[in-house]
Amino acid sequence: MKTATMSRNGRLTVPAEVRAALGLGLDDETEFEVEVDTASDALILRPVVVLRREDAWAYSPEHRALLEQAHDDSRDGRVRQITEQELLDLHP
Repeated sequence: MKTATMSRNGRLTVPAEVRAALGLGLDDETEFEVEVDTASDALILRPVVVLRREDAWAYSPEHRALLEQAHDDSRDGRVRQITEQELLDLHP
């Protein structure tokens, strides 16, 4: 069992072995979602990526469905190559 230590001001130190196993904090700081499970007397930390609201559209269910359809089309050969000029002509 690994343990973590919390300082008086609430700073939590996660053992290096645990961080390495989860690939956390390798390049930069890691942000976490915090869940308190009082029934189990547990504190659950989940790594999160925080993004700007203006970029959130890319993760909407509608946009993800469009991406999945595009990937399906590509995998199944339903693609067409066009020239740069043909692309420009689509939006005059």
